[in-house]
Amino acid sequence: MMPLIDVVFLLLTFFIYAMVVLVELKSSGVSLISVEGGADAVNERVVLVELDASGGVLIDGSAVADDELDARLREVASLENVPPVIVAVQDVAATVDRSLPLLRLIDRIGQAGLTDVRFPKLEAGSGVRP
Repeated sequence: MMPLIDVVFLLLTFFIYAMVVLVELKSSGVSLISVEGGADAVNERVVLVELDASGGVLIDGSAVADDELDARLREVASLENVPPVIVAVQDVAATVDRSLPLLRLIDRIGQAGLTDVRFPKLEAGSGVRP
């Protein structure tokens, strides 16, 4: 009988403590600000130009031969609403030094007439592998 009384008192203590905590949670009010206005999210068309581990170029995920690159970039520049170009380097262990191919790629993008060129923001601690 004594263990049963102990369990009942433990349950009673637990529920009393839980009620005290719930009362404190309900009394701590959070003032929410109201948001009015704003614009709908726009699905902006972008062109992703990547440099892979071997120094090759991918446009929107498909590999582009070096002799076709200038024509593809001019094709993007000739669109009615020219989308921004995002230049990225794949974050993989490289088989070659990609710094010179990256500079050449940026130069070729400029020569094609694309002026809105963006680079992805690197998070703290991450970086582009050489």
